[in-house]
Amino acid sequence: STRLPEEFRLVPEDALRLIEEEILGRFEVHDLPAVRRGSFLHSLARDRVIGGRTYDAHIGEIARLAGARILVTDNPAHFSGLGRHGVAVLSAREFAGRIRA
Repeated sequence: STRLPEEFRLVPEDALRLIEEEILGRFEVHDLPAVRRGSFLHSLARDRVIGGRTYDAHIGEIARLAGARILVTDNPAHFSGLGRHGVAVLSAREFAGRIRA
């Protein structure tokens, strides 16, 4: 949000407040445990994961290890492998539909 076009850009102080209040204040935030980082990085090399897919793989692995049941993303195809671990991968529209139901 600090690199958006100028009319939408946030100054760093506002970006920090947004993170603290709207993310950290409302959600439990997980990271990849230190003991799992090496094996995760080796799996990326073995599977020849490159570019932006590296970030998706990192997010997916954290979600899996955290026990997430649902992952909401604009790129469901990038997370299709999570289904075999019991994680439903939904678009925002699909998730909103489930909430309404």
